Amino acid sequence: MNLLRMDLFRIHLLCLMFLFVPISHGYAQTGATASVEGEDVKKLTRALSKMAENAGFSCLFRQVVYFSEGGEQHYSGTLAIRRPGHFRWQYVVPYEQLYISDGGVVWHYEADLMQAERMESLDAVDPVAMKLLDGRVGVKDIKLLATEKLESGDIAYRIQIADGPELILTFLASGDLHWLESEDMLGNRNRMILSDVDRQTPPKSIFSFTPPEGVEVIDIAGSVDG
Repeated sequence: MNLLRMDLFRIHLLCLMFLFVPISHGYAQTGATASVEGEDVKKLTRALSKMAENAGFSCLFRQVVYFSEGGEQHYSGTLAIRRPGHFRWQYVVPYEQLYISDGGVVWHYEADLMQAERMESLDAVDPVAMKLLDGRVGVKDIKLLATEKLESGDIAYRIQIADGPELILTFLASGDLHWLESEDMLGNRNRMILSDVDRQTPPKSIFSFTPPEGVEVIDIAGSVDG
């Protein structure tokens, strides 16, 4: 049972915090020709550098998983980042759950199940998008593969971080990150849209977590407390 719960935790975390496999089908085309030009690289570098200027930020988010066979799954909530490695990902819709990391230990807490899952390292489950958001990826680590102008007027940047999966990014005119998207090998697309970004660094205290009394604690190493 513990192994099953560990596998479900990993699958759930990967799904909700950007799919962790390389893009194989590309993103939706709009008729424009994808290209990479010197000015595109400069614009992306400026946007990423601006994003990295602050030690952290907080925002609202909407997340949509577009299934290749049709249908969508919607999520929403709040996100707080403190670099390096700290995040607090609070889902409200379709139900409440919390993913939180103090830079080392990662917790997944679902109040309605009275259950908290604990992982002692980010190594096993470490989505590349989170590395980008929480500051563990620098501009020098990012390769611009293509750009495309979307019908919305946004410029979509398709990037690769080191030899990892590809991501698609768009930025607002203000320089704030607008949305990120990844795609799995089956063609399911996972898009996270950020809004109401507050560049004030969140306090360190919000990235700690203590399971409430009576909550079952499941450690992915196999031990169970509670």
